[in-house]
Amino acid sequence: MDNQLEKLYNKFRKELASDDISLYYDEGDIADIFDYAGDVRDDYVRLEALMLGNRLFPDSEMLLERRAIWLANLSNDALRQFVTDHPRSNPSMMWETLRIRANAPYLPEQAVSELESLLDRFRLSDDESIIQFVALVRHLEMEEWLVTNIDRVRDKCDYPPTLLFEIARLAENKPQSSSAIPLLEELTELDPFNTDYWGLTAELQSNCEQFEESLVSLEYAKALEPDDVELLTIEGYNYLRLGRLDESINAFQHALTVDPDYFVAKRNLLEAYHLKGESEKCAAIARQLFSVDPTDNALLLEMLIAFPEEADDTLAHHYAHVDADETGAIYNSNELCRSGRQDVALIYLQWYSNHYSLSDHGNMVFIELLYHNGRYREAYDYIVANIKSPVISTPELPIIAVIVSILLKLHIFEEALHFSTNWLEKLHDAQIDHSSFNLINRGLIELLSDVKHLLTINPNPTEEQINRVML
Repeated sequence: MDNQLEKLYNKFRKELASDDISLYYDEGDIADIFDYAGDVRDDYVRLEALMLGNRLFPDSEMLLERRAIWLANLSNDALRQFVTDHPRSNPSMMWETLRIRANAPYLPEQAVSELESLLDRFRLSDDESIIQFVALVRHLEMEEWLVTNIDRVRDKCDYPPTLLFEIARLAENKPQSSSAIPLLEELTELDPFNTDYWGLTAELQSNCEQFEESLVSLEYAKALEPDDVELLTIEGYNYLRLGRLDESINAFQHALTVDPDYFVAKRNLLEAYHLKGESEKCAAIARQLFSVDPTDNALLLEMLIAFPEEADDTLAHHYAHVDADETGAIYNSNELCRSGRQDVALIYLQWYSNHYSLSDHGNMVFIELLYHNGRYREAYDYIVANIKSPVISTPELPIIAVIVSILLKLHIFEEALHFSTNWLEKLHDAQIDHSSFNLINRGLIELLSDVKHLLTINPNPTEEQINRVML
């Protein structure tokens, strides 16, 4: 049957390309073309089928339902208006399914009542009715009801495998949902030569961290389609999570020989090379991936670490595709510091400050980066130009220690003494009942007290004495 539908779809698609569409399709043919085009996600053919059907069969109930399905994929408001404009005195199962969807949302008990009313009045007599019924369940967020009532719903189906497959697909976006796996296993028993069943089983098993079981399912799937890029990528991911890196890399490389631009395989291959310590290969793949998706934050950091000399171009490319966000920039700088690349973190935040404004907090983070990169004079000049006075709050307390350390490093001892004395008084008088504040405060008071004591007894300390009390 699927082969016949595919031939019908291909014939129609070829006629569209030649601008010579046959007028000898019946309404069932057009509905089948629309449904099959939906399965292969070809919205162009779906729309063309609807327009032809409306011209040839303006009174067709079957094609009216397909128009409603099309609108349901656009917006619920559009579907609601369409259903309101076309009341039916004797609605079909499909029309009632779409009417219920159009009038959503419902309270949970109302949603259950509507679904049970459908099952009481109708059978799910064809594939598209089943597909739309499961879509309704998803739209109403009643998946648990469906799993609980699976036997009852199955009894109402003329072709249960379609129901089981559609229910299993519900779990694709719920990585920890294992309830669909038994349904797919049942499907593989009913049709052991169906690659889709084996592939989806393997995918859900992998999502549920059943990696060994997923590999077994993949053996059956790959026996049917050994060069399927998605199957090979799932296989590589399973090996990656199991720590079998060489097998993981082989699977991803096989996938990329089939489709050199397959993003998911490349993304996972990058992680595998990371775990193998293959830095040069990581850099090459990161460059390829970042050119495709400059919004990926992890790839951005990968590029900055691998190619710091290209930071200006890399950051410009990234921020041409995402909104500027200081919180995100500071987070990225912190991640670079955790990777041991404080130099790159400074390059990042300096670029950001040159192109976008920094808040007081952002300025303080920038000063810390200057300090930790040994650029004390720049840090001091930046403080003078941008920081009036730190405020007494938990996030800002560390900058006080940085500032006094900068003053010591630059041998501005008189100002360091004045700064320490002044802040000791402020911190002593501060009344903030917060454990993290008090913890930081105690350490800060100890540091400032040491600095004050040193500079009081020795206004010109040696480098060794400075290093002993410095941050």
